[in-house]
Amino acid sequence: MKHIKIAILVAVCLFAASCEEGFYEQYPSNSITEGNFYRNDNDFNQAVGCCYLKLKTQMGWFLSETAYRSDECCLLSMTTSTQDRYDIDHFQESSSTSMLEDIWSAWYNGIYRCNDILDHLEGKESSLANGDKYKGEALFLRSWWYFNLYRTFGVVPIATDVVTPAAAKTIARCTESEMYDRLNLDLTEAIADLPSSRSAEVARVTKIAAQALLAKVDLTFGKYAEAKTLLESALADPNFGMMSTTGKAFDVNEKMNKEIIFAIYYNKADDNGHGAWYSSSTIVMSDILNPTTTIKSLYDAANDNRLALINTYTKSTTTNNQYFMTKWYDTFDPVYTTEQGNDFPLIRYADVILMYAEALAQTSDLPGAIDQLNRTRNRAGLVSLSDTDIATKTAFIQALADERGREFALEGQRWYDLVRLGLAVDYFKALGYTLDSHNLVFPIPQAEIEIVNNKSILWQNPGY
Repeated sequence: MKHIKIAILVAVCLFAASCEEGFYEQYPSNSITEGNFYRNDNDFNQAVGCCYLKLKTQMGWFLSETAYRSDECCLLSMTTSTQDRYDIDHFQESSSTSMLEDIWSAWYNGIYRCNDILDHLEGKESSLANGDKYKGEALFLRSWWYFNLYRTFGVVPIATDVVTPAAAKTIARCTESEMYDRLNLDLTEAIADLPSSRSAEVARVTKIAAQALLAKVDLTFGKYAEAKTLLESALADPNFGMMSTTGKAFDVNEKMNKEIIFAIYYNKADDNGHGAWYSSSTIVMSDILNPTTTIKSLYDAANDNRLALINTYTKSTTTNNQYFMTKWYDTFDPVYTTEQGNDFPLIRYADVILMYAEALAQTSDLPGAIDQLNRTRNRAGLVSLSDTDIATKTAFIQALADERGREFALEGQRWYDLVRLGLAVDYFKALGYTLDSHNLVFPIPQAEIEIVNNKSILWQNPGY
């Protein structure tokens, strides 16, 4: 039965992928058609599953590429296979960098999948057992992809329903306000539609995920009072909270625990795992460049229990001379012997706490912000900071950036945090990199610009 379900899901996803691999490309499907799908609750459930599955295709962007863009990882030299990553690491990427085309296409394909569901759901929600939930999930996931497109490329074309390739070429890049309005509208509705508690399918999003994502949108767009209100509601949710240590949140024996709000879910025992993350063939710490000494220097080495998560490795029990980083430690499955099953968290409860600290500081409640900052610090074994230690909002923003760097190391947050907090340019200049404000977003892939061939609709970001 398990394999039958997987086969159905794969077939549905192939249908979604074949319909529109990127924003501007469309191909025919020969297996599942508009006429024999989206008929019942199970069909919609399978289609939503395809949206979650799409998260996996570019999770490496958050695991690796943003780590190299930030100060978490570095490449001292390049090979043919690592040129894209080297260029991203050294702020030398161009509109022809293939990794950027890959994520643009993958994220727009995810948006297409959500739009296809939402188009077919219209008017049917009440007739389906879980219609509202499916709508909330599709709106959340579409918002996740649009928000990441915005954080990565700036304003982009927005489509809220399935369009033909010809029509897609006429949709211009949105304005800043149009992007915010779309994210705010969709996530507000998702909050209303999503359940408060998890079902047996633990990887599916709930209300707090939409609250947290909208709060991060608000912080990014400078709407701090709105973020504060959302985060207060999220923090009151009795179904979620912090684990006793950050390490516990990553314990593979407690997957999808109360701290994990939204994650890319894997199941190695179901042939649905992945290879090792941040593994090494040596245990000599001086030989391991990634993570960098720069990010490690943020930690109080004597007292911060989070440093060991990225600075210690455990020897594999199933392979010779291979060591796995503690934060991402798992064993290989005994049947699918090349697969591990760590989940990759995209939103944790600790993020809600530190976003709340950010919102409080930005709304002139510095004492309250420091109290929230101390929650993750204390859990890590560090002493509390006071208003004597952090006397100004500027000082707090720096302390917050450092704390987020320690708490979310190698979780795909560091680069976006430094940009949102207004620190990125000066920080990387101090590390010896050559960049300016244009580097805060990446270039629009040249292939997409050539498809549209109209610079009043899809134009290149300044400086590229």
